[in-house]
Amino acid sequence: MNRILTVVLFFLVSVIAVNPLFAQDRESDDSMLPEIDPQDIEIRSQFQARFPGLRRQPILGFEPTSRVYEVDPDRVPYIESDEDRVANLPISELSRPDAPPYTPLHYSPDINAFARGGVGNYLSSEANFWGVTRLNNKSYIGGDLDFSSSDGHLENQQSSFRFLKANGEFAAKLNDNTRLDLDVGLQNSFNHLFNINSSGFDVPDSPRKIYGGVNLGVELEGLQNGVEGWNVQASARYYDVETMAGDLSMASEEGVYNALLLKRWAGPNTDETFTAKLGGALGDYANTLASNQWMTGQVGVEYSRLFNYETHITVDASVYYGSDAFEDKVYFAPRAKFVQPLIEAMTFTATVGAKPYVKTAEQLHTSNRFLNPGHEFRHSYRMYGMTELEINYSDVGTLTGGIRYEDIENYPIFERETNALDSGQPLFYKVRYDDVAKAQVFASLTHQVVPEKFWLNGKVYAQAPDIKDGGRIPFTEKLGGTSGFSLRMFDRATIQGWADYIGPRRNGRGDTLEEYILLGGQFDLSITDNIGAYAKVVNLLDQGYQKWEGYTERPMQIYGGITVKL
Repeated sequence: MNRILTVVLFFLVSVIAVNPLFAQDRESDDSMLPEIDPQDIEIRSQFQARFPGLRRQPILGFEPTSRVYEVDPDRVPYIESDEDRVANLPISELSRPDAPPYTPLHYSPDINAFARGGVGNYLSSEANFWGVTRLNNKSYIGGDLDFSSSDGHLENQQSSFRFLKANGEFAAKLNDNTRLDLDVGLQNSFNHLFNINSSGFDVPDSPRKIYGGVNLGVELEGLQNGVEGWNVQASARYYDVETMAGDLSMASEEGVYNALLLKRWAGPNTDETFTAKLGGALGDYANTLASNQWMTGQVGVEYSRLFNYETHITVDASVYYGSDAFEDKVYFAPRAKFVQPLIEAMTFTATVGAKPYVKTAEQLHTSNRFLNPGHEFRHSYRMYGMTELEINYSDVGTLTGGIRYEDIENYPIFERETNALDSGQPLFYKVRYDDVAKAQVFASLTHQVVPEKFWLNGKVYAQAPDIKDGGRIPFTEKLGGTSGFSLRMFDRATIQGWADYIGPRRNGRGDTLEEYILLGGQFDLSITDNIGAYAKVVNLLDQGYQKWEGYTERPMQIYGGITVKL
């Protein structure tokens, strides 16, 4: 009985299992579904696509490891500006920025040559010229001339003079990195001295002084770029002077030779440079009283850098060796300059340093044309400090103010010789050396009242020029100032005016020289684009002032002449 039940149960189970298989075969023959490869089913079963941030996940066609971001469908397309593109460039691909272009203040078009000549009362004449022209696209030649003369204005003695100075320059670009400059100059001048009435000396009336010289210079510069490179300079100057004054006659000759070598490297930071210096100067002179030489040698290094695109610091560490007829000495000559913009329109500058120098015969006689040439030359050592504040209060105005202090050893001082045999009667001028200290406070202003039409400028100063052993430096004022204006009336007419004030001064004996104010004006008229006329007035107040004691300068002078522009 049990065997019968087991057989029946096995039969029923087999029928139930086999019946669906036959049913599936029949449905596959009539079904419209595509056939599916079992391998595909296996791959799909193992595929896991994870795309964070997406609400709907595509099944096929995406790389599962790529990052996909949600984007606002209403976004505005981003267009990068030129500034943004430059800001994103690597520093290595950026070059040094160009300096701001220099825009000189002028009211006339650029020209290649300018000449002015005129005559005035006292048979005075004047001429000025400068010009430049290109020889080719790599070289140019230029020159300038300054001439003035007069038949004299004094009644009791001759007072004629002539001042002539001319310079020429040639520059050429030898290759892409090398530039050559040559310059030449000459002087030829004379003036009459004041009369000397002193017993014991036979001095003719209207003594005369003649002086002049020539100079040559060469400069060779090689630049790898706008910063790195080298520079070689050399120059020679010859100057002679003679005083024709009877028993007080003297003569002097001088030769001065200079050489300087500079080598500059760029540092790793923005606007950072290192400069090495090596140079020297030699002076050879012979006059009626002395014949000797002086020499100055220099070696040093200079460091300059711009910090944070605002603060500019320059430090110079130099050592000089000086030798003259008085002493041989080593001088330390450090210098530091600090420039800091405080706000957008305000800049603070501070400078401190020291340096030795020799005032040459040419420099001394240019300062005082009544100087007698018999004297020695020695080194002066100047230690100084200055602070200055510049305020650009508008686009058309600048205000500057500051303080300057100088401590100078062996400073050349002008004073008149005296005749001990004639109760100290003053004679011509001489040079002596003494230690001095000078403190000065100054302020200046430039302003365009009407841009490109009406300009104003002025400077005032107060100083204390003291000799350390006591007294004031002779012929040096405590108060002074200069001012001027320029008014462009219309395209072809311009009026200029100026005023100079020199306060009271003292001579070497302590006597006071009166203060004076010099007023002047000039009117320029362009008749054509190339030809014009001018009229000028000098010493409008007709003051009889003395710049150097013993000689009264010219009263009011009126000039008229023509100008030529090319």
